[in-house]
Amino acid sequence: MNKEQNAVTHVIAREQIRAITHVDINGEKHLLGQHRDFRRNENLAHFIPESGRLSFAWVRLTDGETLDVHQHPTKSMIIVCSGSVQLTGDEPRQLYEGDIVCVEPFRNHGFTTREGETFHGLSIQFEGKGLYEDEQQARVTFSDALNNLYQVNETLVGRHQENALFQLFSSGRLQKDVQLRQRFVSALYVWSRYFQKMVLARQALSITPALQEEYRRHFMEEVGHDELLRVRYEINDEVYDPILEAASNWFVSQMYQQDEAGKVVVVHLVVESSGHVFGLATSEIFHKPEVEGDYFDVHAEADDDHRSIGQAYLHSLPAEKIQSLLPLCRQAWDMMDLVHERIAAWTLQGASS
Repeated sequence: MNKEQNAVTHVIAREQIRAITHVDINGEKHLLGQHRDFRRNENLAHFIPESGRLSFAWVRLTDGETLDVHQHPTKSMIIVCSGSVQLTGDEPRQLYEGDIVCVEPFRNHGFTTREGETFHGLSIQFEGKGLYEDEQQARVTFSDALNNLYQVNETLVGRHQENALFQLFSSGRLQKDVQLRQRFVSALYVWSRYFQKMVLARQALSITPALQEEYRRHFMEEVGHDELLRVRYEINDEVYDPILEAASNWFVSQMYQQDEAGKVVVVHLVVESSGHVFGLATSEIFHKPEVEGDYFDVHAEADDDHRSIGQAYLHSLPAEKIQSLLPLCRQAWDMMDLVHERIAAWTLQGASS
């Protein structure tokens, strides 16, 4: 750095920092929106000290642009200087001007704007090169959005199998207590009826040709299972639990509120995945070798296939759409856990310990 550079105070406009709009990772081009690393400007590169190696970049997304979910090996700070933007990934939330996001290393995160929305921000790293300072060797790894959704779903399946109802299954009490077993199937019948309403509503409202035939086959395989349960287990008791009713009806309501992608997540990633592990756990308790097509055996077998319905459709969607389904997936599992917990509570109500 010469004396003239030392003596001059430089004011650098954002536009004087060269922007890049895409980065190539493993042969695949990813949109960055607009990324301006401070060190791409000669004056800033001289001014920012190498010791401590802070790295700054102006970032911008506008009018529906999305920075896909990614992670990097260094912590990063993003300052929302103007506008607003949606944080996606592990902890989605809406961000507004003045918000500061501190991202720990290897945390999945991304950003997306709505139509007409613009976000200007600062991206700051505190050690090593900036994330895109070396455009040929960017320090980021972009995640496969659909695989990330599947991984989150499988994690929540594992959590689901630890809920109160699965604990009841593993306790051995249902095998030993006929009265407890009857209370269980009576409470389960409430959920079974709402399940029928859910698939009926989904079938009636489907408008996507690519899914209609899959949905039709699924509907034909599921229709009447509530009656199968009632007849096989001679269910005559009326069960009324307001929380169970509300939680079960939530799934029906989603068929009227969600688009096709949301319905696939609710019905097939969540409900059918729950039904599969539920069927495996209960078929050991209720298995009747002399009865073909028992309710519990059917769900242990069929629901595994039903989980795959709509997956080709999800594969056709852009990454930002898949990312937007993560909160719904988590919410649906919360509601499915609540359904199970209320069934377990009703079953155990008044039972001797």
